[in-house]
Amino acid sequence: MQTSTQSAFTPKMTKLFLLPVIFGIFLSMTGTPAQAQNTPRTDLPGGIMDKPYLIGETGRVSVGGYMDMEFEWNEGGQSTFDQHRFIPFITGHVSDRVTVSAEIEFEHGGNLSADGGDGEIKLEYAVMDFKISSAFNFRGGVILSPLGSFNLLHDSPLNDLTARPVVSRQLIPSTLSESGMGFFGDTPVGEEGALSYQAYFVNGFNEDIINSDNKLRVRGGRGSQKKDNNQDKALTARLGYSPSIGTNFGASIHTGKYDNNDEHRLTISALDAKVVFGPLEFQGELASIKADMDQGINPDTAESQIGGYAQANYHVLHDALMKGSVVTLVVRGDWIDYDSDVEGDTEEGITFGANFRPTEETVFKFDYNLSKATPALGEKGDAKGRFFFSLATYF
Repeated sequence: MQTSTQSAFTPKMTKLFLLPVIFGIFLSMTGTPAQAQNTPRTDLPGGIMDKPYLIGETGRVSVGGYMDMEFEWNEGGQSTFDQHRFIPFITGHVSDRVTVSAEIEFEHGGNLSADGGDGEIKLEYAVMDFKISSAFNFRGGVILSPLGSFNLLHDSPLNDLTARPVVSRQLIPSTLSESGMGFFGDTPVGEEGALSYQAYFVNGFNEDIINSDNKLRVRGGRGSQKKDNNQDKALTARLGYSPSIGTNFGASIHTGKYDNNDEHRLTISALDAKVVFGPLEFQGELASIKADMDQGINPDTAESQIGGYAQANYHVLHDALMKGSVVTLVVRGDWIDYDSDVEGDTEEGITFGANFRPTEETVFKFDYNLSKATPALGEKGDAKGRFFFSLATYF
């Protein structure tokens, strides 16, 4: 067993963390001087400093948010309305270099279980940014982990389908926000390109990644924002590249010890991409999990998982229904293998959808999802269908 001093920051983790720091300093020194350029665009539009409410601000404090509402019907005949999310966010411009941003999430009406409800209220993120240059900045607080692009761009008005991809709920798992500190930045590349990075030390996951059935389900092990369960700090980082507006590629990682004794490591790796061909877009993510297990305690628990999604969006009828509006036709395939070492234990699905945006910030969505699950060493189950009608808007 490692001592707490040894496990807090291993030489390997320190070197990994120093790489983006050195990279950011290098970009600051070699990039175009700030006085001679406009603010460089990010490779992922829609992040915490790129919300609609920030456009045209005049004061020191900006307030905005988004909401979504869903109607769901399944083939078993059950149906329900769900006031899924109401999300206010606020940004305070303390000075030219210091910015504070926060987002509070009210889910399912916000009625807490202690009050007899099944809702949730939580701090989605709350960070202080200290801006040194566009390519090198410090961030600390409750950080939205840069693990895949969807975790960074999960706002309902941004997405063309109601339900989030399965891989982004189970393997990533969104929305993943953690207490930590680190650095981020972006810089122009050529005439149209943008390069970005984020790298943070965070508390990381805990032992609840293994559920009561001894299955590996990392969503249940999202760690405390108050106190780490061990002395090892996890590293989460993403490197992104956008050759042109709307097209981007990213590689990210989250790695750290998850158990109370600092003995077993959990590593999540992800690749994400979005490519645009006129009105047609292709996007997707691929994620894999490697988890060290105590075979004496969890001999049958999976040590590796993999999953992904692929989605195509086709934008049609621009300005046809009303000025500024667009219709988008969508199809997405989802797939997850919850144990890469055994046959079965998989989940797969396909979703068809169409949505209408009267403006870019507001969307009405119609989706139909079919999904199948295969138990470990078992046969594939029957397809189960769900229909969604939902609305989402920034404000």
